[in-house]
Amino acid sequence: FGYVQHVAVNLSNDEERKRRSFLEWQQRVLDPLQQAVAHNCHLHRETDEIISKVFGVGSFDGVELLEGERFFVDGMWPVSCQCKGVVKYI
Repeated sequence: FGYVQHVAVNLSNDEERKRRSFLEWQQRVLDPLQQAVAHNCHLHRETDEIISKVFGVGSFDGVELLEGERFFVDGMWPVSCQCKGVVKYI
């Protein structure tokens, strides 16, 4: 299963907290409006973590996450925080 998705800004390290805290705040504030106008699409959701949980990555033998990554595309406000990955059943 391959995916590319916009995700919530992760402020887990100091560098991202300094650079992206305003974007994270914007995502939280605009999320209810986004859900209303975009068929329940969330601006501030940890989609990559949800995908890992749904597929059981790390919980079951034979399921692994290949090439999981988070990155920013600055010209895509407010969905500039993106993730991509591939979940594989062995």
